[in-house]
Amino acid sequence: MVTPPSISAPMIYLFVGEDELAKQEKIQSLKNEILRPCGPQDDPSAQNSNKIFPRGQLFEGAKRGAWAESFNYEAFYAKELTLPLLNEALSRVPVGVKQRLLVIKDILRFKDNFQDFLLSRVDNLPDDIILVFDIISMPRQQNPLLNKLLKVARVIHFKSKKKSNAFDLAYEIERRQVESALNVLADLFRAGEKPERILGALRYQFTKQSLNLDERLKKVDLLLAADVTIKTGKLKAQFALEMLVVRLCKLCT
Repeated sequence: MVTPPSISAPMIYLFVGEDELAKQEKIQSLKNEILRPCGPQDDPSAQNSNKIFPRGQLFEGAKRGAWAESFNYEAFYAKELTLPLLNEALSRVPVGVKQRLLVIKDILRFKDNFQDFLLSRVDNLPDDIILVFDIISMPRQQNPLLNKLLKVARVIHFKSKKKSNAFDLAYEIERRQVESALNVLADLFRAGEKPERILGALRYQFTKQSLNLDERLKKVDLLLAADVTIKTGKLKAQFALEMLVVRLCKLCT
């Protein structure tokens, strides 16, 4: 169980493991704890936030959590980050809450200049940020940033999960769980599953399901379009299949 971070100091987490769904549950737990809107008297940025939201609407009932997350939660993949973007994310102040939550995934893909930058910042983070670093497994080679994080971060290990297959992907699509389906797809690619096998398994699964003819044809059309997109090289296979998964989930709504 994750102990809630203290709101008086920055906190660094290091997630280690393959179970993406379990990691997402931990992140959601942190969101629930951290991103609770506070009153203006407790919020050092309240004057700025009042300039953004009309008076009386800043802490409106059911909308609190949604806007708190939109302003105070960010997640990045290391390979997508630029130094200016990373620096900006680390420098932002919370809006309506006491701390922000920043998640950086696949940190072993950082280039050396990113690692040097983070090594210089880890010991000097502002008190208003919670930082989560994520890796799939511990590398065999020495990594200066990781060595540092193992000393200063709260390390959480996630058990290895059962091997995902394309039928798990079809199941999550039928449940309309976009995030879970994309996580299964990512697992399949990490395991070296070929795109044509994924498409074939989805096609087989859909033909077995008790769907009306119109829905079945729409799904098959999406599968065929993705297959053509991949074979013609219009999009990389992983991106094309991610788009397919999102479209199939929407089709099931």
